[in-house]
Amino acid sequence: MQKLAILTLVVALAASKFVDIHTSLAQIDANPFGNVVLSAIKAHIQAQTPANEVNMLLNGVAAGLQQDQNDHDHAFELDTTTNNRIVEDLEKEILYHQNQISSNTQLRDDTIEALAVSEEDIRVTIQDIATNEATYAREEATRNQQHETFVSKIAAIDDVIDAIDDAAKLIQHLSLGASFVQVKSKYETIHKRLTDNTSHSQLLQPVVAALTELATHGVNQKALTKIAQLLSEIRQQLVQEKAVKTDVEDRQAAHWAEFSAHLSNEHTRLVERKAQLEVQIQEQKDTIEDAQSWIEFHTLELENSEERLAGQQAWYAVQSEIYETQTAERAAQNEIVDRLQEHISEKLSTTAQFISKRN
Repeated sequence: MQKLAILTLVVALAASKFVDIHTSLAQIDANPFGNVVLSAIKAHIQAQTPANEVNMLLNGVAAGLQQDQNDHDHAFELDTTTNNRIVEDLEKEILYHQNQISSNTQLRDDTIEALAVSEEDIRVTIQDIATNEATYAREEATRNQQHETFVSKIAAIDDVIDAIDDAAKLIQHLSLGASFVQVKSKYETIHKRLTDNTSHSQLLQPVVAALTELATHGVNQKALTKIAQLLSEIRQQLVQEKAVKTDVEDRQAAHWAEFSAHLSNEHTRLVERKAQLEVQIQEQKDTIEDAQSWIEFHTLELENSEERLAGQQAWYAVQSEIYETQTAERAAQNEIVDRLQEHISEKLSTTAQFISKRN
């Protein structure tokens, strides 16, 4: 409204060039500033001061208006410089916080994806550890069972070999002339051991039959030679069987030593991998938490900077409006002074007459 009034006054004063002096002076008198100036001129006229003093008065008013405008221009220039600096700083702050929000959001999202991969890796690793331990336990039990079976079979073979060796000694005594009666007790013990054996009953059946026949039909050198030959052949077979089983045992033991070492090494690697993943997962969780905290911090700071920028811009808009309004007011006041100087210089008597008749 104030700007509109000033604009109206300026238009009226500009148009006053084309109206009579009384109308122009009436328009000036209707303006508060013009009214004050006319009152001052009236005082000079009533005091009958020279016309040049009235001009000096108007020149002084014009100079004062110009000085006020210069001061106002300087103050507004300082306000503008300060405003531009503050706005630039705030815009930099806003850009900084926006960049921080963007980078921390990217870091958070990337780390969330990496965390999902790490959690899947540790799940698989834990499963692999369980599989490794189950395999070790199963294979160890199998190996222990193999060894126990080997020990049992070797013990059985050794027992038969002992019985065969005792039988060979018995046959040797008989071959050297001992009577059957002399070795009968030993014979019965050996015969029972060979007859009662279950692990090699089929292998021992021929020699058991020969010993039985020897006790039934009597001792003769041919029978003793046959039995000695059978005992030697059976012993050789037992020694070979023991060697084969020992070889199998050695190979199985070597395989287990290699395989168990592999399982142990793999178990160590998996346990270390699990520990590394646990540390990595915790670090990733910490990174996500830190990034989220920074996002929240910079979001608050961004809002604060935006509010300060809006406040600064609003303040500068008010200062600009004040500057424009006061500048327009001074322009209108200068127009009034110019009109009065023109009227006084061109039509002093008419102007003085109008001023004198004012209340």
